[in-house]
Amino acid sequence: MEDIINQVDGKVQVIFEKTDGTAVFRDALWFTQEEYDLTTPEQISTMQQERYDNWLAVVSAMPTGE
Repeated sequence: MEDIINQVDGKVQVIFEKTDGTAVFRDALWFTQEEYDLTTPEQISTMQQERYDNWLAVVSAMPTGE
């Protein structure tokens, strides 16, 4: 899925999805217009990866019930 960029109430919302092939993570980053204009695509990609990595660490640490 490509990023979806919305304008909502004067803010910029970047919706993204990442997957490892088995689990899917969907989230959104929120910026003021000024912040968004000053943020590079590489920085946004890094933020997305950090959120995904943090989510994956939490999910992977959960007991499986076995």
